[in-house]
Amino acid sequence: MLQTLDVALGLSFIFFLFSVLVSTTSEMILSWSNARGKMLWKALAHMLPEGKRNDTLVPLNDFVQHPLMTAMHRDPPGESVSKSFPSYLSNSQFSQVLMDILETKGTGAAGAETRWEQVRAGINKLDEGAAGPLQALSRDAERNLLPGQEPSSVFQFLAGQWFEAMMDRSTGWYKRLTQVWNFGLGIALAIACNLNVIAITRALSTNDQLRSALVQKAEAAVKEGGPATTTTASQPRPGEAEFQQTMSAISNAGFPVGWNSTTATAWKTHPVSSFFESLLGWLMAGAAAALGAQFWFDLMKNIINMRGTGTKPEPSSNVPPGEAGMTGPIPPAGLIIDGTQSQQI
Repeated sequence: MLQTLDVALGLSFIFFLFSVLVSTTSEMILSWSNARGKMLWKALAHMLPEGKRNDTLVPLNDFVQHPLMTAMHRDPPGESVSKSFPSYLSNSQFSQVLMDILETKGTGAAGAETRWEQVRAGINKLDEGAAGPLQALSRDAERNLLPGQEPSSVFQFLAGQWFEAMMDRSTGWYKRLTQVWNFGLGIALAIACNLNVIAITRALSTNDQLRSALVQKAEAAVKEGGPATTTTASQPRPGEAEFQQTMSAISNAGFPVGWNSTTATAWKTHPVSSFFESLLGWLMAGAAAALGAQFWFDLMKNIINMRGTGTKPEPSSNVPPGEAGMTGPIPPAGLIIDGTQSQQI
């Protein structure tokens, strides 16, 4: 049982390091391509659509070109706005820009004297796709109006809540995109490093020294804390050095991990079985990377707790009352000690 847990812990440690390496590489690529900004662009296109461009919804142009928005993206000449769109927008800024657009559009409309009337008139001037949700919000603002409240203030608050709900949905979009990238990059890096999960499992099951070394590293990693999620240009990618050291240790032990003479001999001797075994092992490595580093870190903690290797509580230094200064056995109840004689009462 303990050996099985040690094998699982060693695998979890390797998957943890591999996931950190993959997720860091994936985040660098997604950041370079402004994936978060494109997700925000997509979310705004669903909230405030203004037709389609190349069969793709585009957000309201008045919103994108608002001064408060252009100050954030300032797209370079010749490039689309979505490539330089900001990756984050607060709900307060969204509602502020939206209110300014609606008031500006409604200014001068017939019968639009108050701010709320201007907002309603501005909504009616929008295209049907963008006006529909905003009209529903305006009706909801009037229904939930309390004494002393302005409809425009309630509408602005509800618009901010609507934006927050859409951001929760776009977060799900981004997580699914990240998982796809992690899976693809995981397979690519697994092939490049020949990270065959089946071969590693076999190695951990038969080599006690290697298994013990990885268990110690896993316990040290859990003791140090959770996975790092941010890097700078001057810092090495978290987990990369540890991962390379771990893979080197496994490869130097003579197991078919990495592209070396051992793997070349195995592929030459059994080409068909080696191919299908490696393919399955690479796919398993990609699936492990898609789960994320946090998943494997939590699993390592759970396995360590199951092994019973957690920190033992230090023995208490408190002495129970009545035992201070006594070197012999505790006297029975009722025994009086006065220094010269003892009496039992």
